[in-house]
Amino acid sequence: MRDKARIARPLLLGFAFVAPLISLALIQTSIILALVPLFVSHLLLLYATLVANSQWWGAVLTTFDTRRDEVWLTIDDGPSPAHTIKVLDMLERFGARATFFVIGARAEKHPHLITEILARGHTLANHTFSHTARTFWCAGPQRIAREIDRCAETLRSSPARPNLFFRAPVGMTSPFLHPALARRGMRLVGWTVRGLDTIQRDVEKVAERIEKRVKPGAIILLHEGHQITRDPGFGPHCLELTLQRLSQRGYHFVIPLPEQLGTGRGGK
Repeated sequence: MRDKARIARPLLLGFAFVAPLISLALIQTSIILALVPLFVSHLLLLYATLVANSQWWGAVLTTFDTRRDEVWLTIDDGPSPAHTIKVLDMLERFGARATFFVIGARAEKHPHLITEILARGHTLANHTFSHTARTFWCAGPQRIAREIDRCAETLRSSPARPNLFFRAPVGMTSPFLHPALARRGMRLVGWTVRGLDTIQRDVEKVAERIEKRVKPGAIILLHEGHQITRDPGFGPHCLELTLQRLSQRGYHFVIPLPEQLGTGRGGK
């Protein structure tokens, strides 16, 4: 996938540059025909940016290498005073390890939860400082850098040593994100399967969706801190049922070793 990303990125940017020139050449022939290259180039740019786990701008890690029944559980959007301790207790009960992709502003507000995550044997990763999901995809290079660096700095100021993983809000990327990560020695992590637990309101359906799509080496995405008003225990309940079902199928919840982290393949 990394090789494909290296090819796709320059082709995409090259076509975006050439498309207006093609349109200028065609404008005297037909205005409608002249609009076609512009339309196609914009469509391709939007696809590469807005489709979660898209590899067009650069490699996204969506699986890890294993010959065992192992999965990597990742939990986004914490820490959460309502959920984090419950989530940690749940993981401990099932002997599961996880990586928490934390939002810097929340980590800054609840440093004791960051300490507790680490004390329980889990790892941390960067999920931006402010998690502006609606606009991060169109952020410029300076704003992207600030979001990454502020979150990293917050984690460094706690007793944490965050690993060099980053997940973009909603999994959307941009032409500026991969270069920013590369300069910092970081990798973009997507997922193999997500529970859609921020949208779905049925715990059974969240767990069922994951169970149907899981495979050895899968990266699973769940969240904490959502739907608290409607159901204070929704996130932990989704996690509990997922852990139950996958444990019954013989899966182990691990944090991959560096040598297990290939370029990965697509997720859902």
